Amino acid sequence: MTGGGRADGKRALFSAAVRTPGTLVVECERCRGRARISYTEFVKRSLPVTAWLPWRHHTRYLRCPACEHRAFVAAEWFR
Repeated sequence: MTGGGRADGKRALFSAAVRTPGTLVVECERCRGRARISYTEFVKRSLPVTAWLPWRHHTRYLRCPACEHRAFVAAEWFR
């Protein structure tokens, strides 16, 4: 392994993800997977049945983009 590879890994580990307009980050309570999806994809995954429980950390019930199961997810708009 060269020194350049180690620096790239450290930079990737400690850098923030690129924010993309029109998207949000979804974290699944079931699998703990995280995925960036568009607003329209978020709405599609919410249908035909959805729930919103504002007192929970994972507030929305929809199909997870990581594991494809219906689960409660946390949607982070500003990440």
